[in-house]
Amino acid sequence: MKKILKHKHEIFLTSLVLFSVYLSLAEALIPKPFPWMKIGLANIATLIALEKFNSTMAFEVVILRVLIQAIMFGTLFTPSFIISLSAGVVSSGITVFFYRFRNYLSMVAISSLSAFIHNIFQLIIVYFLMFRGIELDSKSIYIFIFFFLGLGVISGALIGIIIEKLSLRRGGDL
Repeated sequence: MKKILKHKHEIFLTSLVLFSVYLSLAEALIPKPFPWMKIGLANIATLIALEKFNSTMAFEVVILRVLIQAIMFGTLFTPSFIISLSAGVVSSGITVFFYRFRNYLSMVAISSLSAFIHNIFQLIIVYFLMFRGIELDSKSIYIFIFFFLGLGVISGALIGIIIEKLSLRRGGDL
């Protein structure tokens, strides 16, 4: 019985990771104001893992997706990889935390809060990796940060709406 459950877990995990990689690759085709900016479509698979299965599978989906993407694009252990992995893990942790209040928060709210935290954490990591020691106190930087965080919340809300429309229910035998 344990072997069957483990096999089912592996099948669902593989499917969700492949789905998240596919969504991430498809997202690369969408025009964006900045080439490094993403909508976060791959997070749909992470939220499906959380909503349908558990937090462990959600973390596994994020980590495996980031690793596979880094290997595919040749960015393993680059600043881009470090930013993506660390922000992905932190925002997944925030998502799991807020998910504990699922009876009071919608997936739209959870996804929006997670996107906001993800973007703040990304900005902090980018600052320390690339701009440490440089004075960044200017009006244009603040406008960019406001714009960046606002787009993140909007895209997080859209991802949350997609998850709500899927009407997933926790269940299964995993």
